[in-house]
Amino acid sequence: MYNYTKYSKTLFEICTDANCINKINQELKIIANLHNKSSAFRMLLITKRLNNKDKVDIVSKTLNNFDQVIIEFLSIIISNNQSNKILDIISKFNYLVKTHVDLKDVEITTANSLNEDSMNSLIENLKLHLKTKQKIKIKIDPKIIGGIKLRIGNRILDNSVSYQIKQLKKTLHNM
Repeated sequence: MYNYTKYSKTLFEICTDANCINKINQELKIIANLHNKSSAFRMLLITKRLNNKDKVDIVSKTLNNFDQVIIEFLSIIISNNQSNKILDIISKFNYLVKTHVDLKDVEITTANSLNEDSMNSLIENLKLHLKTKQKIKIKIDPKIIGGIKLRIGNRILDNSVSYQIKQLKKTLHNM
């Protein structure tokens, strides 16, 4: 695991706990833009002529309107000589924000309760195929007779016995 991944994950966890993900994400976009557009900012971060404490002081005074989390984050990045990885850290943070927002609501409906092994296997398969985080809700509905019914976001995958009986009834009715 790269250092920048650790920094971005830690920042993301702090923002999640403080409920300030969107604000920090916007400010990080400004920092990335500043890094891309301003050679003076890039030079400040990479120069060897200033020690890290002076760099931190300049960044703190210059970005005093930014959230304190951003100031502390940049201070840590500078102090640990990771300034050259700042765009990688911001990129990984943006990815974490995107996947966090891409949370899927999954509702699993069965006729009877599943044993723990079956449930764990089903949840692992869902994680593997959906490739996003899920908020899973389990329902028991004896009306489906057997099988399973999944609601993932707005999509419904119905492999229940009651659905198959309805489909058979439609087919027989149309003959």
